[in-house]
Amino acid sequence: MKLRRAEMKDLQQIESIIQDGKQLLAAQHIDQWQGNYPNTNVLVDDIQNGRTMVLVDGYDVLGTAAVIPAPDESYQEIDGQWLTAGNSYVAIHRVAVSSHHHGKGLSGKLLAAIFDEIDQHPAVKGVRIDTHPENLGMQHVINKAGFTKTGTVEVKADDQTDVQDFAYEKLTKSAATVYAN
Repeated sequence: MKLRRAEMKDLQQIESIIQDGKQLLAAQHIDQWQGNYPNTNVLVDDIQNGRTMVLVDGYDVLGTAAVIPAPDESYQEIDGQWLTAGNSYVAIHRVAVSSHHHGKGLSGKLLAAIFDEIDQHPAVKGVRIDTHPENLGMQHVINKAGFTKTGTVEVKADDQTDVQDFAYEKLTKSAATVYAN
């Protein structure tokens, strides 16, 4: 398995994985991703702008996530407090793993590989992520990955704008040494 930037040839597999995620959330009666988000336009924009990372095994895309440089419109206001200040962070959105590979810890492996990539950029001090309050599975993945819950945010990209998602942040290796001193 390896992490790489998505290419347009990956779009069909990414869309399939996102649909898997939508179906899983619907089956759990979680009102996340149940509208028109994320849609093909969002996914294409992410790929074309180099923001989509995929965990692959050969030609199979196992998982996907968008890694977006600051500032993130959804993270401008928080009911709580971020661990880092300013725009020295990246945001992770649209994390999903193929339904054919659930239960194999791939979400954690995907996030770990993304952290390794982000740690190559010392200017980035934090990694931010959010999830729906009822999405216990993703909350487990986020907590296990070492994030700290920092408050709640209103996600601007989703058409479900009345939901206050739980917000999390994790310090990068370069920031952890700075903040530890």
